[in-house]
Amino acid sequence: MNLHKLSNLVNKTGIFLAIFAIFLLTLGINTVNAASITVSPPKHEFNVDPGASISDVISITNGDAADLVLETSVADFIAEGEAGKPSFVEQEDESAFSMSAWVSFPSGLIVVPAGEKIEVPFSIAVPEDAEAGGHFGTVFFSPVTSGTGAVAVKQKVGVLLLVSVSGDVVEKGELSVFGAYGKGTEPDDVAIKNPGRIFQSFPITFATRITNTGNVHIKPVGSITIKNMFGKVLPRIGEELILNEAGAVKGSQISDTIPVNDGRGNVLPESSRVFLSSWKGYGSYVLNIDQEKVITWKGLGFGRYTAELSLAYNGTQFPAQIIHFWIIPWMIILPSLLGLVLIILLIKKMRRSSVERMKAKLREEMGQEDSWT
Repeated sequence: MNLHKLSNLVNKTGIFLAIFAIFLLTLGINTVNAASITVSPPKHEFNVDPGASISDVISITNGDAADLVLETSVADFIAEGEAGKPSFVEQEDESAFSMSAWVSFPSGLIVVPAGEKIEVPFSIAVPEDAEAGGHFGTVFFSPVTSGTGAVAVKQKVGVLLLVSVSGDVVEKGELSVFGAYGKGTEPDDVAIKNPGRIFQSFPITFATRITNTGNVHIKPVGSITIKNMFGKVLPRIGEELILNEAGAVKGSQISDTIPVNDGRGNVLPESSRVFLSSWKGYGSYVLNIDQEKVITWKGLGFGRYTAELSLAYNGTQFPAQIIHFWIIPWMIILPSLLGLVLIILLIKKMRRSSVERMKAKLREEMGQEDSWT
């Protein structure tokens, strides 16, 4: 390439980059798009009387190197699907469980300085005629920018609000499914798939499906105990979440049972939720490359196992559930059986060859004796 062509290429590249930079500026792109926002706690739960008010704060941490400007908004939410995922609805779609109109914040935008944490106060005013039971809302914090001359929302982070209004509150749950499933099972699969009875290897996924037939949210929590074919209770089979005071996950630990809903999730009224728990083998602690203690899972399952579920919500115990299943590692057993069959066949062939050689030798010796006579 000659110098003239190289010079033209450089000039064209420079013009392209300049146009691209102007295009980005026109869009108003800045560091707020990559805002690192942490809200704590991730959810608030309150018990309130009709006509009463309650106040609290939400902590917001700005992990960016620039100040953040936030606006607040509130929406109701309902449960969507069997995983209990919240689905947000607008105020015009109010239901008996709505509460977004009860929430208030200080007026104006919120400024969180770079690298700092602030506390944002809020209040919930429950109407005198509020229906007893659960009401569910979400507070959103949205970074905004005025780079284009108009405020534009770039992303949202939310905090769940669960309020139980006193009165004729009905707490009632039904346990409709407890079963063992294979790897990769999702909560929505449980309604259309039958539990398994024979598995090849770990992990084994246990599904527990709870239906809330009351008018307030419930929080079923429990554990699964595993016994082998000899009736021995197996240790080190579960991984239990460790939560801080705000309800956020700060780590995990090995448990002698498999926890069910150790994240303390709720089942909303008029909905069902599937809680998945995994048996990944037998746990032990090891140090990773950063010298941090982590859990590793090893071991081989074989034989018939019994799983017993113990589950309760707010002091109400569900009937104990017991299931049986098998782990048969075919991918290990079949090659071993084939190898054993080959060895047996080889031994038989060697014995047959040995017998034939002995017979031949015996005939040869008897022939020599006849020639002597």
